[in-house]
Amino acid sequence: MCPNAQLAGLHPRSEELIALTRAYERGQVGWPETSRLIDRETGRVIELQKKLGFEYLSDGALSWQDPLRPLTRALEGVTSSTRYSRWFDTNTFYQKPVVTGEISPRDFPLNEFIRSDLSPTPEKWKVVLPGPYTFSELSENKYYESKEELVLNTARAEKKLIQKLAQSGVSLIQLAEPCLVYRPYRENTSSSTETEAAFEALRTTVENFTVKIAIQTFFGDASQVLPRLLELPVEAVGFDLYATDYAGLEIKSPKQIILGIVDSRESHIEDPQWISRTAGLVSKHVEAADWVFSPNADLKYLPRHVADAKTEALAEAVRIFREAN
Repeated sequence: MCPNAQLAGLHPRSEELIALTRAYERGQVGWPETSRLIDRETGRVIELQKKLGFEYLSDGALSWQDPLRPLTRALEGVTSSTRYSRWFDTNTFYQKPVVTGEISPRDFPLNEFIRSDLSPTPEKWKVVLPGPYTFSELSENKYYESKEELVLNTARAEKKLIQKLAQSGVSLIQLAEPCLVYRPYRENTSSSTETEAAFEALRTTVENFTVKIAIQTFFGDASQVLPRLLELPVEAVGFDLYATDYAGLEIKSPKQIILGIVDSRESHIEDPQWISRTAGLVSKHVEAADWVFSPNADLKYLPRHVADAKTEALAEAVRIFREAN
């Protein structure tokens, strides 16, 4: 095996950038000054991954206000509500998308999703998007007659968006699907019809691509959905080791498995030796073509220096695992 390390979504802003963006929102500073600092910090996130030998680079999405906002802006028929909702059981919030018409992709600048212009050399770029089921679940539907119709139309539009990203040089798309495994905000469980629509939507989104696509679940137990996700035509499937008991899994897969092995909501920095040993234990229950060592979710919930240290721990764990295996 030859595992690699990857980031899983939004990276935290520094205290300086947090203060500056708040000042911008209050009208105390202009956008040029704010944009320059976002660019500098994005460059640092990219350089950190390069230094650590990451194959696929994320820009950290430091300009994203929340995980849904860029996709909302890239879709016709969807607007942002003035209402904010809690992002699962974290202390962060997102602006709820509101579906008011037929969903379709609109033109968007590439740098809304990836700042490849900040790297002087060509790279393999990775973009993390909310999956069609999660985006639909967290939206307010004022147009479609059913959840099933909403999620399938979201999938068709997102597929076209992914095509544009692939044509622009993005090498890896990761779809974040926490709503497949996290349900406390729902008063009722999903029906079999809704579940089938979710998997049909994912298949619609990911099939017939040359660009690599991965699906990551987090914040909930993925044991029930992993077998079905592994049937999809994707490069890799991932799960949250802090929410899924790997000892209860018995999986053999020709695909890569993404191990959400660094806790995005805990400031303790994992020991690289522990990460490597734990991956070895998981491998006794999950056979895979290879591993991706990753945070279980976005690292944005942590201070910047902690997130950077966890990123370094992932890279060191990859080195240790390779030498031991």
